[in-house]
Amino acid sequence: MSTTLIDGLKERISSSIAMYESVGIVLPGTNYPDLLQALFGCVKEKPNDRWVYITATRPFDNFMKLFGDVSQYPNVTFIDCISRSSGIVRTDEQCIYIESPTMLEKITMEASNLLTQTPEGAEKYLILDSLTTLMIYNDPTLVTEFFYQLLNKARSEEVHAISLVVEEGE
Repeated sequence: MSTTLIDGLKERISSSIAMYESVGIVLPGTNYPDLLQALFGCVKEKPNDRWVYITATRPFDNFMKLFGDVSQYPNVTFIDCISRSSGIVRTDEQCIYIESPTMLEKITMEASNLLTQTPEGAEKYLILDSLTTLMIYNDPTLVTEFFYQLLNKARSEEVHAISLVVEEGE
């Protein structure tokens, strides 16, 4: 894991999201762990802001293994779309479990509900990980519609959105 790469990614993410309401990141799968480190570096640098992390790529349990005690990130709540469909049944204060990544409307409702709980004056961030994975479980047309609706809702509610597309191979 290259610290220079992670620091560079973190800097680019921070400056891009400050400039634009929505940022799309396309990356090879081999750089995915570095991107996660960079994203959570951004989360840690903005402890008073609200972050919602929608994950269809990794179960919440993997984030706990990767980052250890996720309570060190009290400003982020996960929406895990993959654990329940894999048969993992658990509860956690920092995670909402969705039954399946095919439940796109429920994902939107849960994200919206979490973001309305943002304290006054705090910035709001939404990370969608990843469009690539959602297309495995859903018709691409439905994912496109979901994505447009999610981004329009985010824009209308002044939420900064970060969308990931992970490419296969190296």
